Amino acid sequence: MTTDVLHRFHQRALTWAETAKEAGWLPEREVERLRAVEAATPAELFGEENQRPLVVAFFGGTGVGKSSLLNRLAGQPVARTGVERPTSREVTLYLHESVSIQHLPEEFPVDKVKIALHRQESNRDILWIDMPDIDSVDTENRELVLDWLPHIDLLIYVVSPERYRDDRGWRLLLEHGHRHAWLFVINQWDKGDPAQREDFVRLLKEAGFREPLVFCTDSREGVTTDDDFEQLAQTIRSLANAHTVRQLQIRGISLRMEELRGTLRAVAEKVGAEDAFPALEERWREIWQKTAGELEQGLEWKIDALAERFAPSREPNLLRRNEAPAATSAAEPDSTGDEIWDAWAHTRLEDALDSLVVEADALGIPTAPLRKRLAAVREQTRGWMENHLQLALRAALRKPGTALQRLLYRTTGLLAGLLPILALVWVGYRLFTGYYQSAVEPSHYLGIDFAIHSVLLVLTAWLLPYLAHRKLRPSLQKAARRGLQAGLAEGLTETGHRVEKALEELQTRQRKLLRECQEILDEFDHRRIALPVKEAGEDDALSRLLTTRNAAVPR
Repeated sequence: MTTDVLHRFHQRALTWAETAKEAGWLPEREVERLRAVEAATPAELFGEENQRPLVVAFFGGTGVGKSSLLNRLAGQPVARTGVERPTSREVTLYLHESVSIQHLPEEFPVDKVKIALHRQESNRDILWIDMPDIDSVDTENRELVLDWLPHIDLLIYVVSPERYRDDRGWRLLLEHGHRHAWLFVINQWDKGDPAQREDFVRLLKEAGFREPLVFCTDSREGVTTDDDFEQLAQTIRSLANAHTVRQLQIRGISLRMEELRGTLRAVAEKVGAEDAFPALEERWREIWQKTAGELEQGLEWKIDALAERFAPSREPNLLRRNEAPAATSAAEPDSTGDEIWDAWAHTRLEDALDSLVVEADALGIPTAPLRKRLAAVREQTRGWMENHLQLALRAALRKPGTALQRLLYRTTGLLAGLLPILALVWVGYRLFTGYYQSAVEPSHYLGIDFAIHSVLLVLTAWLLPYLAHRKLRPSLQKAARRGLQAGLAEGLTETGHRVEKALEELQTRQRKLLRECQEILDEFDHRRIALPVKEAGEDDALSRLLTTRNAAVPR
């Protein structure tokens, strides 16, 4: 059934919009735009689309004679059935006793609807509705009229010669005119002038009615006049047939589906364009490259200050052979990240993230989901920055200097201990052999020169590798500075990558939402219902009741 198709698409569009809203991609006002699209039809009053009466409603301002015109069309005062003239808060339904209202919409209060039954065969296929005055000062009056409009096939716009330019009624006509068939009645014509009718017709043509049907009637009780009442009654009854009702029903559903489709497409644009995120990612790289450079430069003095803790005067004894320099308690500060990543650095990070949000807004990307993802980056940056600084510092202190420098350092340390021993062994050997020779040959004596040369040899064997060992000793201060710089660079790189990853995830989510919306729109196109009526201007009585101007989808 065509009504079911409309309701299904409307519900799918709302479900999609609600999902996007919950994720922050759409504000509530965009969801309200979809809710505001009329999905109700006159057929819903009866439960079935086939074999239902034509729903005709009287629309107009206060004092134009809507009720008196209804009494005259009904052939008897509706008040005789026990129904009084509706107040500004009531709607009266006048229908044949064989017609039953299956259900009223949930938003319609029962105490604001009165039903009067009749047995007239001439009005069997018509359900008359006398609606409240559209220009009432009571706001509930206008709301009640707007709630009933989707359930109406034919609107009879009743004016008086003095009030046919009524602003409130005219604005509603321009807004909702394309959704209904219209007949126009200038009531109280005994007070009118042909020029007024011509002016009213001109206004209707400007509103999109090429050949509007305008009837001039005089509904004063007890007065018989030569007016257009019979033509009006005959026109209404000629429309009360199954074919016309079906045409109006399909046309109404088709227009509602087109309006729903246009509104959904307009709402989907608020999710942002698919090509916006690549541009945003590129802009973020530029922002972060500049910010990271400023942070590295601005935090350099803090790195130097922290590296001073590892100055040579505080270094442990590095003369132990085969041992890399070990860090003292001063080399393991528990607050390395806090000391370097201070409030100034965090402020610069927040400025960069805020700039990214501004860029996203300029590209038409919803900022709510982006702000939510960036909030996690703001909270976690200090933690992973300290982690990178600690790891890089420990790694640098564990292996200070270069690999060649560490090899030479260990080698000279080994030689500083080994060469003096070898020199002493050689001196001892010479003493032993000299003593043996002196026993064999009493003239042989090593002398003072040997003693001096032996001392010089031992000192040289120790001093040269010792001095080289001291010279090649890796600096913990330089290692700490290098490690902290590397840790800061790694932390900044990770921050940039975390933001890029967040943008990629948001782009994936955006594409999924847009793809789901496009699937709904594609099915819209597949299930589109063609208008069954002829275009206005052709020789067709029904086309004269329809406006050719469709209301634009609000943006």
